[in-house]
Amino acid sequence: MKNPLTVAAVQFEMAENDKAANLEKMAGFIAQAARRGADVVAFPEMCTTGYHFVFAMDAAAIGRIAESTSDGPTVRFLTGKAREHGIHIVAGILERGDDGAFYNTAVVIGPDGPVFQHRKIHAFENSAIREGRTLATFQLHGWTCGILICYDNNIPENARVLALQGAELIFAPHQTGGFDIPRAGMGRIPLEVWRKRHADPLPMKQAITGPKGREWLLKWLPCRAYDNNAYVVFTNGVGIDGPEVRVGCNMIIDPEGLVVAETAEPEDAMIVAQLTREKRVNSLPSAHIGSRRPSLYGKITEAVPEIDTRLLRNSVSNEQIH
Repeated sequence: MKNPLTVAAVQFEMAENDKAANLEKMAGFIAQAARRGADVVAFPEMCTTGYHFVFAMDAAAIGRIAESTSDGPTVRFLTGKAREHGIHIVAGILERGDDGAFYNTAVVIGPDGPVFQHRKIHAFENSAIREGRTLATFQLHGWTCGILICYDNNIPENARVLALQGAELIFAPHQTGGFDIPRAGMGRIPLEVWRKRHADPLPMKQAITGPKGREWLLKWLPCRAYDNNAYVVFTNGVGIDGPEVRVGCNMIIDPEGLVVAETAEPEDAMIVAQLTREKRVNSLPSAHIGSRRPSLYGKITEAVPEIDTRLLRNSVSNEQIH
């Protein structure tokens, strides 16, 4: 059992549909994380392929890039890196399951290969990508961990289910910020703002720290940590992603909902923090969880029609998702 557990969180601008380029960049960060003593390095959602371009693909095209998360070439490559550096890796992959279906998946890879995976249960990227149906935990150096991918984190019950299974740490890989929903100050960031970020840095800085970025995240992300007495490791893309600009803002949040490490850099970047079990002992959230009265919560689990995430997201979006 490792206490403290040292965690690295990486943001980077992904190449669209270029696994070789993305894996090369990831390999550099994996080595850097190992040099800084990290036990695990976490990457964003679908980081090995890129993200937004998948929205417009047909099933045949998705099939050409989707891979097995047990023995596909990407997993084999990352297993080699995990073994080389003695580290665990959390990476986003477009998966072809044993059932032939496609999933938006985060896989945990150690020196001996894959140890866990989570399929996004609120997938909306493409009608050919199926939603996962499981919320489960896994063990990492004696810590009980879970994963929620992007939209999964918007539903409080998902994190609570993991907490009730004992989750002490939740990895939250994303591709967010500057997205196409014009609500509460959100909306797209012009691509030129990113391209001119060095010559004219203020607009990009304002986008990252304002309601399209950090302000948006701080409305709800620390709640997932505080409400569940768990660490949350948020990893996000940064830079141009199709017609959108990702804001990065990687952060590691402790069980009291406090941000203990973060970056607002408009660049590829990595943050590192040490997580300690003591933070969860006699915390305010631990008292709140201990005070639960499940006998009053039956309404939450009453059966209701389950609506496809795509339909609800589209109802507040100004862009039709395929």
